[in-house]
Amino acid sequence: MSQTVISRIAPTPSGFLHLGNAFNFLLTALLVDCEGGHLHLRIDDLDGPRVEPSSVEDIFVQLEWLGIEYDSGPSGPDELFKQYSQQLRRERYSATLEFLHNSGILYACECSRSEIRKLSPVGNYPGTCRLKELDLMQDNLPWRVQVPEQTYVKFKTFTDKVEKINVDQVMGDFVIKRRDGLPAYQLASVMDDLELGVNLVVRGEDLRASTAAQLFLSQCLNDQVFPAARFIHHQLINDNSGNKLSKSAGAFSLTSLREKHQSPVWIYQETAKSLSLPFQHIRALDDLKEVFRSAIQKKDGFENLLKQGE
Repeated sequence: MSQTVISRIAPTPSGFLHLGNAFNFLLTALLVDCEGGHLHLRIDDLDGPRVEPSSVEDIFVQLEWLGIEYDSGPSGPDELFKQYSQQLRRERYSATLEFLHNSGILYACECSRSEIRKLSPVGNYPGTCRLKELDLMQDNLPWRVQVPEQTYVKFKTFTDKVEKINVDQVMGDFVIKRRDGLPAYQLASVMDDLELGVNLVVRGEDLRASTAAQLFLSQCLNDQVFPAARFIHHQLINDNSGNKLSKSAGAFSLTSLREKHQSPVWIYQETAKSLSLPFQHIRALDDLKEVFRSAIQKKDGFENLLKQGE
């Protein structure tokens, strides 16, 4: 890319970080380092009641332990809440919701989650309330954005291949304002990325549908920058039973791994192994950077390195 690469790591402080988070953060930092780019720390703390102070503290503790340095963002909990918190941006989110409301693409929904599960086994909203014309100003009703059938978005991968996703198929009419009045994740995330100028997004394969939703939203907001970003959807790190790690990851939490291994070298090695890179001689983060950079510089290795997510 000719322009400066701008990316972010975006933990949610609703529980302690785990090995899967470490893999995502390290991969993002490695890619930004190789590109000589800018890395921002964005903490998704919009869901106030679920934000745990101990989880906020854990983010900074574990980033320091992993040796991940970022170029902008909060240096600690105090600076987060004073300057960077999503809670401070609620007026901006509300203004964007109003813009979308005026555009006529939103509708209120009264369906419960259990009702949606009965109607749509895959979890996509079937559009039940599209034509009901429920009052958008009524309390406790979420807002959905109408996604026309066969709506496709395109994006570039890190290797500049172009992928296409059917938004209607993978998401359906998704929520952008929650029942409690807060902006939904899809809206807050894309707005933050737009304002940061993010042009490289690194996320798990399970968030491919979110990529589709956010690209669609950026089009609704008449943005030209975010659709030009590159996206990596990497493999997930699973537990011993093959399940995706959660914030209650137990033995896979970074706190537990820190107690067990003391040094983060084991995590560096596991990250290299997950990317099919040589790991036996990795003893520090700089070693991981060198191995990663060497693979990126080789075309064959470059394609191999990221093929799992692309």
